[in-house]
Amino acid sequence: MTNTLSRQTFVTSADGTKIAVAVTGQGRPLVISPGALNAAQDWQLLADALAPHLTTYAVDRRGHGASGDSPDHSLEREQEDIAAVLDLAGPDAVLLGHSYGGIVALGLALQRPPAAFILYEPPVPLHGPVGGDAIAPFEEAVAEGDLEHALAFGTRNFLRMPEEAIEEFRRSPVWATRASMTPTWAREVRAIDTFGDDLDRFARLTIPTLLVTGELSPPVLLDISRRLQEVLPISRLVQIPGHAHEAYLTAPETLAEEILPFVASVGT
Repeated sequence: MTNTLSRQTFVTSADGTKIAVAVTGQGRPLVISPGALNAAQDWQLLADALAPHLTTYAVDRRGHGASGDSPDHSLEREQEDIAAVLDLAGPDAVLLGHSYGGIVALGLALQRPPAAFILYEPPVPLHGPVGGDAIAPFEEAVAEGDLEHALAFGTRNFLRMPEEAIEEFRRSPVWATRASMTPTWAREVRAIDTFGDDLDRFARLTIPTLLVTGELSPPVLLDISRRLQEVLPISRLVQIPGHAHEAYLTAPETLAEEILPFVASVGT
């Protein structure tokens, strides 16, 4: 894969917060709302794969990467951030939301449906709170500066990852980067827990939707995506074989092969 020239730009959200955006490629716009413990740079491999056909607007969500932040955090503020990027990208932009970023995108779409939607395993709390009683000890670890312990605790209690998967994650090159992002994770998990489990509200989203899952992703995430597919009127579900929740890193070309025909099928 060849590296494609990417440029950074900024938009100003409704509350005045500066939001950084990495813009890559040419063609129809694709706005990416990354998940927790993610920033725009994590999506560069996918942006490079899409670059001959799509212009990718990968967002540093507030508190991440080069974006600003404010003490007044809420899903509504994050939705306003993505709305500002959609304004930059234009009315025919497709919106991709991954994990927590998919929760942000789903909430925004109820007020402002994008031209089309790609959802990669949004953790709608259908099976009870994601954080619950685990948030307090997680925040204690962050406050004490033990970010690696916080990351291990969060993956165990928020993501329900098995111990062998956590140990494999700990040996990966992205472990330290993910640990550095844990200070914003608790507020994002709280936002997920307040999102609600009512899927019927999304039945009015009559926009073309591609739901992406990884074959090896946690069963709870696969179940949520299947149930969303049943509710969303114009949707289909695809699975990335042999990969899990981060196929944009582990299989960017394969993920691009699912995204490109979907976007091509959506009218402008």
